[in-house]
Amino acid sequence: MTVSIIMRSKNEMPYAVTALEQLARQTWKDYTLYNVDSGSKDGTVETVRRVNPDRLTEIPAKAYIPGKVLNDMIARTRDDLIVFLNADAIPLNEFWLERLIRPILDGTADATMSKQHARPEARFIVDYDYRRAYDPRNLKAENEDFFSAVACAFRRSWWDRVKFPESGYAEDLAWAKECRELGATFKLVLDSEVEHSHNYTLKELYRKKFRHGQTYHRIYHQQPRRGAQTRACVRELLRDVLYACRRLKPWTIPYNLAYRIIIHTAIHQGLQEASGKTRPPSR
Repeated sequence: MTVSIIMRSKNEMPYAVTALEQLARQTWKDYTLYNVDSGSKDGTVETVRRVNPDRLTEIPAKAYIPGKVLNDMIARTRDDLIVFLNADAIPLNEFWLERLIRPILDGTADATMSKQHARPEARFIVDYDYRRAYDPRNLKAENEDFFSAVACAFRRSWWDRVKFPESGYAEDLAWAKECRELGATFKLVLDSEVEHSHNYTLKELYRKKFRHGQTYHRIYHQQPRRGAQTRACVRELLRDVLYACRRLKPWTIPYNLAYRIIIHTAIHQGLQEASGKTRPPSR
């Protein structure tokens, strides 16, 4: 089975250099790389052009709509297996690709995703969230619909049946949910690992989670319930404090509290806006 790898980028230096180097070292060599860059200004597009000049697509930053970009790039390929690897997601060893696609080749999964590790410079609470998000026990207990397009693979035949939504955000979550409802099997591949995380400012975090709230309303028809959101926030705040104390990092607690409160506030307000119960925030 031949493989098409689609790599998205926008201002991903210096990670893009390492990601491309690690991709070139993979034991699985039978792949074709396609790059799409949405207006990088930091040298990313020049780096990509040196490595992959013939299959680089450049689009303006304003033209970047995640689902549409993914659909357009997949349509350029002809291979039976599609792999996404963001330009800031660094494979942690030369077996990353081989291990990621193996369950699909073996017929035990229709789609797979890599385990993501936060970067060494990630904030304490960001690292904790990544540890929790990619713990198989939490995927089953808390969020079995979770799917990340940062580093993943899937059969092209599923994309032929279900296209990525071209409106809103969390397009990977929406696509995976619809595929699962049609019978697709998804698998987290624990030994296919990448390094990837972001230290968002609190303002950036708010914007991201606000959009997630909008998406949760669209996908799950979730309604804004202040009491439920507050209770969930309090539970997680207590959990975060206990974790920081166990790890002997009490000085991280003030930021951890702000981080968690911003997340729940933004999700709630995104749900409100999507349900028509409030106006969107000013940009």
